[in-house]
Amino acid sequence: MNGGGLVISLDFELKWGVHDVFRYGRYNKNLYGVRKALPKILALFEQYHIHATWATVGLLFAESKAEMAHYLRGIPVKYEDMRYAAYTQLAKVGENEQEDLLHFGRSLVEEIKRTPYQEIASHTFSHFYCLEKGQTKADFCADLYATKTITDGYIAPMKSITFPRNQVNKDYFQACLEAGYICYRGPTNHALYNTSKGRWLGAKKWLDSYFNLTGHHLVTFKDMQMAPLIDIRSSAFLRPYCSPLRVFEGLKIKRIKEGMLEAAKAQAFYHIWWHPHNFGKHIDKNLAILEELLRYFQELRSHYSFESYSMYEVAKLCLHPERGISNDF
Repeated sequence: MNGGGLVISLDFELKWGVHDVFRYGRYNKNLYGVRKALPKILALFEQYHIHATWATVGLLFAESKAEMAHYLRGIPVKYEDMRYAAYTQLAKVGENEQEDLLHFGRSLVEEIKRTPYQEIASHTFSHFYCLEKGQTKADFCADLYATKTITDGYIAPMKSITFPRNQVNKDYFQACLEAGYICYRGPTNHALYNTSKGRWLGAKKWLDSYFNLTGHHLVTFKDMQMAPLIDIRSSAFLRPYCSPLRVFEGLKIKRIKEGMLEAAKAQAFYHIWWHPHNFGKHIDKNLAILEELLRYFQELRSHYSFESYSMYEVAKLCLHPERGISNDF
């Protein structure tokens, strides 16, 4: 019988994920810090035998600005608020990764590829917002096609997808299925996480990361929606270390450990996610938090047969529990 497990997914996006939020270089320290943080995260994953999903913005696979422009021309999305559109940022993009460490990421993808048991998945090609006004299903399909084309022959076909800003549009599930995806990461299963609008809701989400306001959000096979995409929903967002609030760090770690323990006892899954750029500042502090959680995972693995899974591995178990897991990335 499956003993449940820890699922980890990271939304790897660099500047493409925050260009509409942080302007004038205000977040650049975090973004540049990804170059140091990501290899160290991978080293911890390898040390503790962690299987993880890296949901990667397709633009990061490009090797030149011209290649980016070529693919973006095929995605005619016209948001009502055009600050969301990736192609409006092209004027700020350098010619290649050597010139521009904020918009290119192929060398980092190579490091993920070299690390055992890491799944490279989709975070859409252009950090596509599936619920914003102006975008259409045809635009989304064009975005899916761009990801498939730029990665063809470079990595194994993607099977998992995470939607930018957790904007899950169920009308687009069939398109995902036709593109080869079988699972996605849905938002945490509580009314508080059904929307990102409003400061008060944001404050309550923050509090829930430190104090158990909404439960542990375990994920079970019974809960996973099977038609047409399997929902391997989030249990917790791993918030980055915050120096002014360092007194709360122990509470955050305790909250996640309690969820992991409950999942292990219930033979369920516990799904943690974050962005590499969350670790781009206070890198050592964030890595120490991650390692403490991974050490605790090892204890649970020993006592409860609590294993490590990527999203795709959980989806395969959900579809064919009798087959177990084959490490075929």
